Amino acid sequence: MPDAPFTDQPLKASSDPLDASLAAFSGIGPKRGEVLARRGLQTFRDALFHIPVRYQDLRRRDRIRDLLPGTTALVAGRLLDFKTRPMRQMRGRRIATATLADADDARLRVAWFNLYGDGRLPLGETVALLGRVTTDTSGRLEMLHPELFRASAIAALSVRPIYRLPPEIPQNLFAAIVREALKRARGADLDAIPAEVRAQLEQPGVLDALAYLHQPPPDADPAALTAGRTPYHQTLALDELFAFQLAMALDRQRLRRRAGAILTGGDDLRAKLLAALPFTPTQAQQRAIREIDSDLATPSPMNRILVGDVGSGKTLVAFAAILRAVGSGWQAVVMAPTELLAEQLFRNFTQLCGPLGITSVLITGSLTPGERGRILRALARGQIPVAFGTHALIQQGVRVDRLGLAVIDEQHRFGVFDRVRLLDLGAQANVLLMSATPIPRSLALTLFRNVDVSVLDETPAGRTPVTTTVVDDAELPRVDSLLRAELTNGHRAYYVLPLIESDEDDTPTVKAAADRLSRVLGDFRIGVLHGRMRAGEKERVMRDFRDGRLDLLVATTVIEVGVDVPEATMMVIIAAERYGLSQLHQLRGRVGRGPAPSHCLMVVSHDASTAARTRLQELAETARGDAVAELDLRTRGPGDLLGARQTGALPLRFAALIDDLALVERSGALAEAWLRQDPTLSTPASGTARRAIRRLQSFGFSLGNIG
Repeated sequence: MPDAPFTDQPLKASSDPLDASLAAFSGIGPKRGEVLARRGLQTFRDALFHIPVRYQDLRRRDRIRDLLPGTTALVAGRLLDFKTRPMRQMRGRRIATATLADADDARLRVAWFNLYGDGRLPLGETVALLGRVTTDTSGRLEMLHPELFRASAIAALSVRPIYRLPPEIPQNLFAAIVREALKRARGADLDAIPAEVRAQLEQPGVLDALAYLHQPPPDADPAALTAGRTPYHQTLALDELFAFQLAMALDRQRLRRRAGAILTGGDDLRAKLLAALPFTPTQAQQRAIREIDSDLATPSPMNRILVGDVGSGKTLVAFAAILRAVGSGWQAVVMAPTELLAEQLFRNFTQLCGPLGITSVLITGSLTPGERGRILRALARGQIPVAFGTHALIQQGVRVDRLGLAVIDEQHRFGVFDRVRLLDLGAQANVLLMSATPIPRSLALTLFRNVDVSVLDETPAGRTPVTTTVVDDAELPRVDSLLRAELTNGHRAYYVLPLIESDEDDTPTVKAAADRLSRVLGDFRIGVLHGRMRAGEKERVMRDFRDGRLDLLVATTVIEVGVDVPEATMMVIIAAERYGLSQLHQLRGRVGRGPAPSHCLMVVSHDASTAARTRLQELAETARGDAVAELDLRTRGPGDLLGARQTGALPLRFAALIDDLALVERSGALAEAWLRQDPTLSTPASGTARRAIRRLQSFGFSLGNIG
């Protein structure tokens, strides 16, 4: 099969009207265009596939007498008693108030901010108002800044889509963009599934599905639409899964044609390592080692992902594979996303495998030019068996004489093109990916068809269980007391918040929490860590925390993947309802790495929903990562686990994978069947499939580097 359609080259400039930039659309402009681009919405095609997150039922009518504060309501009646007055302390702005009287002559106060004159308000006429119901200082119900529909428009109100958008982009503006996108898409074939296959499925096509979801008819079911459980959602899910599974099948073919390094030596090194361990590897670790050994003994290159909770023992399994490579006369490289993680792996390897006579080096951006040159020359001559490093491993000038094994730790933190460049160091290299992101085994085995999966589903002996408790934010003083007690006992703690800073006074942020905790815990050393800090500054703060120069780390989720700090025994997570369960589980895994009892306090906001509180309580009672992942995917869908372009994660937007496992299987069967009919995707009927695979690549998806 020709490789050209499936390289990692970007898509060429397109004359397709759907690929035109949104920045030129009326009302967008450069600033709003930049905001949309940061959300991955750059073209009309992007907008077309950005389906609504929920739907409003505008067919119903609420009676004023039934309204409750805090709800969104749609009320109809006559608009009366219009008044305006200046807004206090808001120079040049005015507030307009009126009264809405419904058919029962019940009255509701309504107000608009910064509304000039009354020409926009059809006084005395029947109107419909849509807005949030609140109470004024006297406890009287009111509706602030509602959306107004004139009498002529009321009858046409039906089901309205609501999109997840940046605050700078109004809903009605994006709806106009979508209308334009649908107009541009007329007659286009957007399906990845070939037409003859689609005809056999008795499903609507992709364009019809998108049109329905963006512009639902008056008889549509808003609950089913919001839940994502309509035939039109199924169309989109199956189509994208077909393209993904097709790419996987093609990748399997490509891998089978490539020769890999055969690694069968190192038994003596492996035996010495295991004999020196102060513990016995778990059954899961032993099973993973056998699976990897079996792969390494074949002439085809290994492409395996090792999945396991933080602390499940992935590092030992990787070291066993490295010894297999070195004992077979090949070299190994290990790439980690941060200097601290690379340094930690290097130290652990030096401690465990250095006594076996194996030389290893650490290659990071902080090396001096002289050190770097000396190490790279020795690596290129084959004099260094094992190299650990960060992105510095894939920079210009790095050469490896006989690369037999490439290990990528926390693989989801790397872009797929980073992985491609690492493999450029050795055409015959076997690949072992490692991830602490919880993935259900059933999902991994079903979805990653071109990657073999090993799962560490046991906790090594000696791992301290973490007690997890859900705490209401009203109990924050008690959390402070518990935190002080842990620090007083010589332990360390993490304090995680969702935002760095915010304009809203009541939003929990890193900066506000650090200031407050400095007053409450002034006798302890507090550090701050977040994503806006320079890489070197983040490394310094994390190193200070690891080495005991800081007692408490106030941070965002950048500490989700971090170094081992056995002295850390408490994790406090503020506004825990804002995170996915898998992410909370990984944060929880940062403590309990030493012998002392450890605790995770998930602080829930006072306005969190009952459903959110239930999710958190279920997490508190669930310890295993695979069970957490299943729970997370059932309640949230794929989320960040499989959705981010920048990290090289899977570009699947429409498949709720736990619920859609049958759909995953079906898409895989369809892809295999089509490849039997057109193995090279060279016929005109495969044109849409080829374009879909190229589109996956534009999202950062790379054949041969999925995991």
